[in-house]
Amino acid sequence: MQTERVKLELDGRWSLEELAETTKDYIQLYGFAYSLLPDLPSARRDEIDHIYGKFPWRGGFSTVNFFSQLFHKIPPPLRPEVQRIQYASPGFIELQEILLVAGTVASIVKAVCVSVNTAHDTYRNIQKASSEHKLTKIDIANKDLELTKRHLEFCEKSSKSLINIFGITEAQERLIDQKVQGNPLMKMKILLSVYRRVEPLAKKQVEGKLKVTGEQSDQI
Repeated sequence: MQTERVKLELDGRWSLEELAETTKDYIQLYGFAYSLLPDLPSARRDEIDHIYGKFPWRGGFSTVNFFSQLFHKIPPPLRPEVQRIQYASPGFIELQEILLVAGTVASIVKAVCVSVNTAHDTYRNIQKASSEHKLTKIDIANKDLELTKRHLEFCEKSSKSLINIFGITEAQERLIDQKVQGNPLMKMKILLSVYRRVEPLAKKQVEGKLKVTGEQSDQI
């Protein structure tokens, strides 16, 4: 759980609002990636598992609080901390952070970049079908929740599509399955919310404005 210096490479012109939105998406994705570390202390893992299962996932409240609470379960010394900023063409933000977590974030962003248009279409189709299946308003935290076979198959297929888009490993997917306690609708909704944080980063990377490296930087 050692931290290292990692660079977010920047290019072009950036507004303050654009930079704020990008760093917000990054730290929320960082919190998600941290939750997938396999060797977290048992008490920390239990707290994170509780966060995965506590929200109804019926609107923005669940999404915002899920990512915020995951991030704040990271011990402060292990959260991304700015070391240097250089605004130029090219420029960078150098962060002190967990290299393994930064690498997971970078690999997810890179995977989405490979097929960003297809990924967007997949996301939109899942969202549209979820509404048609009337899954958007279901309280996932309901312990008596029962889904039809058709709904289960849809959720499982959709989750697998998103897992493939993110390039998430089998080991990481098993951790997600454990945390959602086998609830396919919860898994799908969490992955959809992850996509909404990845896509803006991937689009900027495709445009050449941003590169999420996930690699230890050369220190001067």
